[in-house]
Amino acid sequence: MTTFLKPIICCGFTPCVQRIIEFDKFEKGRVNRASRITLGVGGKGANTARMVTQLGGKPMLVGFSGGENGRLLEKMLTREEVAFRHVGVAGETRICQTLVESGNPETTELVEEMPPISSGDWTKMVALFQTLDLSGAVVPISGKLPEGAPVNAYAQLSRIVAGRGGLVILDAPGEPLLLALEHKPFLVKINDVELLQTFDATDLMEACHELIRRGAQSVLITRGSRTAFYVDTSQSVEICPPRIDAINPVGSGDAVTAGLAVELSCGRTMDEALATGMACGAANALNLISGRLKLDDVERLKREVRLDTRG
Repeated sequence: MTTFLKPIICCGFTPCVQRIIEFDKFEKGRVNRASRITLGVGGKGANTARMVTQLGGKPMLVGFSGGENGRLLEKMLTREEVAFRHVGVAGETRICQTLVESGNPETTELVEEMPPISSGDWTKMVALFQTLDLSGAVVPISGKLPEGAPVNAYAQLSRIVAGRGGLVILDAPGEPLLLALEHKPFLVKINDVELLQTFDATDLMEACHELIRRGAQSVLITRGSRTAFYVDTSQSVEICPPRIDAINPVGSGDAVTAGLAVELSCGRTMDEALATGMACGAANALNLISGRLKLDDVERLKREVRLDTRG
């Protein structure tokens, strides 16, 4: 039985109701009739919390919800036994859609933006956040900020977590990330494209080291099915993920975050956390419905992850 030593608080401020629409054949500019529609929970923070739950954890999901879509989102979270604390907002929780064609590994994403929040909504969120059990907690903070949130929102949360002795896993690009570095997040998890865009750079490792120079304690750079890189102040590790025939890779980055959070909350080593995280990312991609992990897949794929220290 896994023993969780620290709480896990998952922060995701742009959740959605996810509709997965399957087609036997999809043609742009034509009438396309769906063969099946599946409703689920989406958004980076929500997906992370769901998969932490599937891995045996009991996370708390923190976010916003609004309108009928928000109530539907909360019903689905309750059905999956994911605990949540939401700040209610005036706008409707967004709906995002994934279009899947039979036999085609590529998917098409139709992504709505979350309606703007008010400054009062964010003030309520910070107040809610401060009531949580953050002492030593592992706190994944994921995704884009909603319009209306302050650009230093993640810096505010990182400061609070650092003050309680918690570990922030920050999965966000751009200015919100850069402002949060002052508070020394434990791990910045970011994909290669977002990292290079954040610094308007062309050299991946140089951009990674710049994150550390600015305050990140460690960095994990993911690159889809290609090798990932972990860097901290003493080492650089190349991570070879398992080879799989992916069905739907949407949500695999969130699965990596979930695996990292679970292992860190159990007091495992960083090598163990990286292996589990990458296995979870691959396991998620084996399913049509994103945000679902089969424990047998995770255990099998973890044995196929290779970590090579580069110095």
